[in-house]
Formats: sequence, C-alpha cells, structure tokens
Amino acid sequence: MTGSASQARDLADRLLLHILGDPELLNSLMGRSGMTPAQLRDIVNDENVHEFIMDFVTESDDRVIICAEALGVGAAEIGLAARYLARRD
Repeated sequence: MTGSASQARDLADRLLLHILGDPELLNSLMGRSGMTPAQLRDIVNDENVHEFIMDFVTESDDRVIICAEALGVGAAEIGLAARYLARRD
C-alpha cells in the first residue's frame, strides 16, 4: 500500500465485505456499535463508513490479525490504512 486515500478506502471496503460475511465479526460489530440492521444499512452508504470499519477492526489486535489473514494482507497494511483514513489534514 502506497498510502493513497483510494487504496485505504478500497481496503476498508474489502474489510466491510469480509465482516458482513462473517457472522461472528458481524455480531461483534452490531454489539459494539449498538446498531440495528437498518442502521447498519444506513452506515454502509455513509461517507464515514471507511473510518467506522477501520475503527472497529483496529480496536482489537486479534481482529486485525484475523481480518488481515482472511484478506491476504499484512496487519501493518490495515494499520496504515486506518491511520491514513483518520487524518484530518
């Protein structure tokens, strides 16, 4: 990952798809956020969905490792993308 916003968003999209397809991760996301399924549908279309997904994944080292292995990327790549998306400058 070279650090572009586009690449970071693409990785977040891949993570979202993985989470939606994994019942354990999806239940964890729903429980952590307190969202209803309807609210989750709304957030998927929100401009802040990428940061939301990265925040969820990176709040747990175990979750980062699980997701990195599932996507075939390095854990550091997820961390870099999360930092990049969190920038406000």
